[in-house]
Amino acid sequence: MRTLLLLPDKYSFSKSIEAALNIAGAQCRYLDYRSVISNPEKRFNTQIFRFPDSLRRKWESYYLRKINRWYIEQFEKEQPELVFVYNNEMLLPETMKWLNQKKIKTAFYLGDNPLYTTTSRYNLAILQYADAVFVPDSYWLMQLRRIGLPNVQMLLPSIPDHSYFPVPGIPSSEFEELKTDVLYVGMNYNDSWGYKKAKFLSFFTGFDLRIYGNKAWKRWFIFFPELENHFIERNNLIPLGRLNKMYNLAKIVPVDGNPGIMNGIHIRVIEALAAGTLPLMEWNRDMDEIFKGITDLPAVKDYRQIPETTKYFLNNESVRLKMVEHMIAAYRSKNNPVNNGDVIYKSLGLE
Repeated sequence: MRTLLLLPDKYSFSKSIEAALNIAGAQCRYLDYRSVISNPEKRFNTQIFRFPDSLRRKWESYYLRKINRWYIEQFEKEQPELVFVYNNEMLLPETMKWLNQKKIKTAFYLGDNPLYTTTSRYNLAILQYADAVFVPDSYWLMQLRRIGLPNVQMLLPSIPDHSYFPVPGIPSSEFEELKTDVLYVGMNYNDSWGYKKAKFLSFFTGFDLRIYGNKAWKRWFIFFPELENHFIERNNLIPLGRLNKMYNLAKIVPVDGNPGIMNGIHIRVIEALAAGTLPLMEWNRDMDEIFKGITDLPAVKDYRQIPETTKYFLNNESVRLKMVEHMIAAYRSKNNPVNNGDVIYKSLGLE
């Protein structure tokens, strides 16, 4: 089946989705609208939310229509049987109607909470034209079914071991530069979620902790001054190969709750596992099902449990490594390319 993937191929989960579709018989090609949009246009679009709605609509009539004209040109050229979309990728309802009229199957995988995503006012409106919508969070599933979407299914990406994996023989120079017991790589926020994230990480400061993140972290040092000595400012993406080595050389990766993730798990959990590192997680409801059978899951329901839990796993290396193995096995038992491909194809009526 000729399939166009409307998603950036830089994300680890994109290869997981592609693997599932390939196993199910699809021939996939990536289609990224960013390749035809200039950098000034991209930058301006990230700031357009600051303008009055009347001006935003004028900009959107240019920006979104430019993208969607290009989409239709590509659809006509490629003649896909399936278009598989990540989040909204700036699609317009009229483009979805066009795909429906051409009898082209459409599916969405939502990596960001569809109720909070602000990239497009059409974020939810386009889903009503989809043949299937896949989500990694049971709360999103409930909400989307509640508003009347007829075919919403749970789908978690397989472990991205094509992007994150054990790296043997890391040179001593990199080893000394990158090694740390506890590693956090991620941006912070300027609102109260930023305070919450900083508080979460503050419970790890009694250990060998490094935080790589944007300048928004600094605004919270007044509340958590102990974080400052563990912080390394980084405002651009760390190359994937280097990030994989950093995960390899850490023992624990803290994973806090996310503003958009209500019941599910952050992609960082399975990236850490793929690299052989233990994710120490803020507990969410779906974890008990995702890692079913693991009674001592490293997921805290109270931040005050963090120091004791961290100390336990750092002092018991064999237990830490065994937990990583158990979590990988539990996750893979359901969320693997074969099962995911089956879920996708059955949902689309393509058996």
